[in-house]
Amino acid sequence: MLKGSVFAMTAMVMVGSSVAVLGVLRDFPVYTGQALRFALAAALLLVALKLQDRRTGQRPPAVTGPQWLRITMLAAIGMVGFNVAVVAAEQRTDPALVGVIVGCAPVVIALITPVLARTPPSRRILFAGLVVTAGAALAQGLGSSTSVLGVVFSVGALLGEVAFALVAAPLLGDLGALRVSTYACVAAVPLCLIGMAATGQYAVPDGSQLLALLWLSVVVTAGAYVLWFTAVGSIGPERAGLFTSLIPISAVGVTALIGTGEPTWGHAFGAIIVLLGLLVGLTTRKEPDVTIARGADELAWRMPWAGRSGNSPDGARADGL
Repeated sequence: MLKGSVFAMTAMVMVGSSVAVLGVLRDFPVYTGQALRFALAAALLLVALKLQDRRTGQRPPAVTGPQWLRITMLAAIGMVGFNVAVVAAEQRTDPALVGVIVGCAPVVIALITPVLARTPPSRRILFAGLVVTAGAALAQGLGSSTSVLGVVFSVGALLGEVAFALVAAPLLGDLGALRVSTYACVAAVPLCLIGMAATGQYAVPDGSQLLALLWLSVVVTAGAYVLWFTAVGSIGPERAGLFTSLIPISAVGVTALIGTGEPTWGHAFGAIIVLLGLLVGLTTRKEPDVTIARGADELAWRMPWAGRSGNSPDGARADGL
């Protein structure tokens, strides 16, 4: 529990740090930026994966067709789709409102995960999700301008954030966090190239933009993804989802650290509320939550359309699936 929580917290702090560099890429074509970001991250992760396989001496697990479908969904919805939706939303409405809507991810995950696993929702996790969402909203602020289209894109980004945890969960038991992160980044590159071709927008990054893309590739993507997926496999998507509310708080902290922003009392109170919500969600009774205890195998077995993992919830092998 502690290791998974630390990994989830570190991953979300890394993601929050992206705010410090995204301003440099404000006028850079979004699909070109995402293609370079995921290509660089994929190259790094492929090297790390090769070294891991060589160190363990084990044959890499075969990836089934349904698992490749899930990886593609993860890349399309949780990675490329999420980033494109965030950019489109912030162009049409107040960025603070976008952050508040995306910050509802813990509550949505707490509701959807038990439904997919056909188990009763954890009232403790749901309450914690409401608390951390309220804290994130307080830290983010509600903004001043809205548009219908901006809200629609914000909801799309929210769904991408939720998919980033739930779509990956059943893969982690069989493939591991590093392999899932690597394959998802590889799958994201051609999707971005399709977007580049469809929009006709290309560009070559200058020096500052290249540094920003390197930060996004190495820290926010390669590093944070492996830590995040490790956390999801360790503590489950419900509890890991609570940590997504640290993103706006981390963003405020980073901007204050580098001198481009100044924290307010609202940010401080929001951070305290988020921490209280995390304590509620991470402190368990003696009886483990059913959904989290069974983890990714339970979710995969209950969702036949998404590609099953190697074991059923009862320990039986899945015949050929």
